Amino acid sequence: MDVKRIVLTLSLAASSLGVAATSQAAAPSLAERCPSGLFQVIAGQLAEFDVGSSTYLPMGADQSNYNAMGLNPADGFLYAIRGDTLLRIDDNGTVVTLGTVDIVPGSYTGDFGDDGRLHVSRGGNDWYAIDVTTLEATRLSGFSQNYGVADIANVSGTFYGVSGGGTLWSFDVTTETATNLGAVAGISGANKAFGAAWTTAGANLYVGRNSGQIYQITGFSTGNPVATQIATSPSTNSNDGASCPYAPPPPGLPDVDGPIPEVAPSTEDGLAAAAEYELTFEAPQFAAPDAGLGEGAACAATISEDQRPRDAVATTQVTTRTVLVDDTFDGDVAGWNVMAGSWLVENGSYRQLNDCEYDLMSVLTTHVVDHFDLEVTFSSPTVPNHGGVVFNVSSTDSRSGAIVVDLADDGETLRWGRYDELGYYQNIGWDFIPAPAAGQPVTLKIESRGDQYTIIYQGNTVVTETTENPGGMVGLISTLSQVDFHDVELAAVPS
Repeated sequence: MDVKRIVLTLSLAASSLGVAATSQAAAPSLAERCPSGLFQVIAGQLAEFDVGSSTYLPMGADQSNYNAMGLNPADGFLYAIRGDTLLRIDDNGTVVTLGTVDIVPGSYTGDFGDDGRLHVSRGGNDWYAIDVTTLEATRLSGFSQNYGVADIANVSGTFYGVSGGGTLWSFDVTTETATNLGAVAGISGANKAFGAAWTTAGANLYVGRNSGQIYQITGFSTGNPVATQIATSPSTNSNDGASCPYAPPPPGLPDVDGPIPEVAPSTEDGLAAAAEYELTFEAPQFAAPDAGLGEGAACAATISEDQRPRDAVATTQVTTRTVLVDDTFDGDVAGWNVMAGSWLVENGSYRQLNDCEYDLMSVLTTHVVDHFDLEVTFSSPTVPNHGGVVFNVSSTDSRSGAIVVDLADDGETLRWGRYDELGYYQNIGWDFIPAPAAGQPVTLKIESRGDQYTIIYQGNTVVTETTENPGGMVGLISTLSQVDFHDVELAAVPS
């Protein structure tokens, strides 16, 4: 798993298309010549996809149709093919005819390669690499068939495209080989063209289906590609996409696997853009309001925490691993103390019923531990599942210093954080996970060894962190969701 951590959020400059250097001015920076956006030409109308409104915003006047479009990171202009003519397009949609190129007319897939040339083809067949300065076109004869892709995007030196049947293809222009990477999971239906493909900093691959779905493709380097629909757009017919591979995703466009590139960037600009994107990546916006402590039921107001400091703790010490609690909640909840929420035992589970408050906790008061294994299995009768665990709890009336590990962001994120000296949640890090279905049990395990703890989710180690406040009680937590806790095992281990 790629683990994400909270970092300082900075602003990244964006620019319009076509920022070329002059002899009197310094060469434009990467940000100036690499605008962020998903650009698309739709039957001759240049447009930019607006994430917030799920619409295309026209850029300039409608033109005669062109295709095989790519954004040149060297100068920030779009280049495209109309028949056998090379075009240059700026952010006003103004088309400049550069001249005729020696290619088979009718290219409709295109993007710039790491070699600085515009690579165009007809579905993978009749592939040419065009120098947009000299207009020299070089045929790549190794690509000799139509692979069914309607557009391609260059991700770290390799071109990718999805066929109408949902197969992901990769194209290596160095060896001139095409590779069938298999059917893309998460795409339903068949024989619907993916007329647009885009890439962004962080080696993200996005594709747009003509029927109006925009997907992010992950796992494209593993042979097990997965599509996640991240936006909806108007349906289109004749269209083509382009983007700058060194710009971050446009504001509001999800990045489902975070800023860490799936494949290493292949150019210096790519490395710089990936590093900048990782620094400026905005974490998922977890709900932060403080619910307070108390017996709040059915979303009623709860009692505010008195915000007093963490208590000192004396911990249980053992010489061999000792199971302290193996609770399957058969009706006895002795030792569990409700700090917030509406908790009851029902059908062999310890259920928290309140689904519209935050930080709803029940703490096991019978043991205080700093070297321990805590394993909890839980599910939600509905979605989302926002259950989790707390540990290093020093008091039943203060959260200060405790660690919380729980599901968030509609169950698609596993996050971990701490309550500060005033009892307010401070996020430490997160990882993206498949959201559990309604009723689907998941298992979360904490292995704590003094000031160090390891988080294990569904049997996979996620991260190891350190804490300044080791030791305390353990507990269960939910936020904005009903959660059934089926089994809790707490074992003390030797220090």
